Amino acid sequence: MRQELQARQRTGAEVDLLEASDWRALHDVPLPGLGLLDHLLIGPPGVLAVRTVPGRRQRAQVGDLLLTVGRAEPRPDPRWIRRAAACAARVLAAPVTPALALADASRVEVAPTQRDVLVLQPPTLTTLLRGTPATLKPPEIEALFAVARARPAWT
Repeated sequence: MRQELQARQRTGAEVDLLEASDWRALHDVPLPGLGLLDHLLIGPPGVLAVRTVPGRRQRAQVGDLLLTVGRAEPRPDPRWIRRAAACAARVLAAPVTPALALADASRVEVAPTQRDVLVLQPPTLTTLLRGTPATLKPPEIEALFAVARARPAWT
């Protein structure tokens, strides 16, 4: 539990650095029937639903359905973040990209068939997202952020 909290805080700190670049972020967004979404990012490239997973300084393998860190049992994080992104897309009436942030993984391997979930690592998260081509203009970002901030929208 402690490693998960530290991973979320580390990713959250990186996410907060994006606010200087026209990004908006919400943390711990309640999703009906799914629990909490770690981070919802709204910026020039679009909207991202981010789930943070502690890498525990081990190799992480991301597949279509499961994520494995080290020798631990595989977890259904890719499936969960897809459902969370679909839920956020319904609330925001906008496309939402599912993303997994693997904090402190020694190595990350992504299956070649896994194409729809963006895989991020906190040290390169801000550079990668700032370099992504823009699809939203500042007024669109602010409008989506206003909807996302309204807690009744998520219930």
